[in-house]
Amino acid sequence: MNPYERGMRAVSKTAAMRWFLARVLTPLDLKLRNTRFAPSTLGMDAPLCYLTTTGRTSGEPRTVPLLYVTLEEDEFAVVATNFGTEHHPAWALNLEALPQAQVDIRNTSHAVSARLATDDEAAAIWPQFDRVWPGYEKYREIAPRDIKVFVLSPA
Repeated sequence: MNPYERGMRAVSKTAAMRWFLARVLTPLDLKLRNTRFAPSTLGMDAPLCYLTTTGRTSGEPRTVPLLYVTLEEDEFAVVATNFGTEHHPAWALNLEALPQAQVDIRNTSHAVSARLATDDEAAAIWPQFDRVWPGYEKYREIAPRDIKVFVLSPA
């Protein structure tokens, strides 16, 4: 593990880092999408994807950068932590309303269909996310709601 990654992991559970991720890093990732300068991938081999859902009220495409884990050879999982806040992220509500979406991983697009993971599936998936980003443990601890885990399968 390089010093940058070690430092990021050390601060991953702090309130300041949650604020920074939500207000600074996420918008920067969208602006620098598909460049070698996307901040989430600098210095770390973070499994970053861009999930595009359809807005449940607007009908417009909505894209968010998210960390993901690979399940089976063609399935992925994403978690709707919203950095541990009290509200589910809009993208999760969009997926519940219309489960068809697109996932872009390393400049490759995948049409997917989303479903909520079962309790047993979610329990098996969480340790994978904790290895990717230790802040997820803190998000589960402080969120006053159940955090949704979505399984994304080929459409």
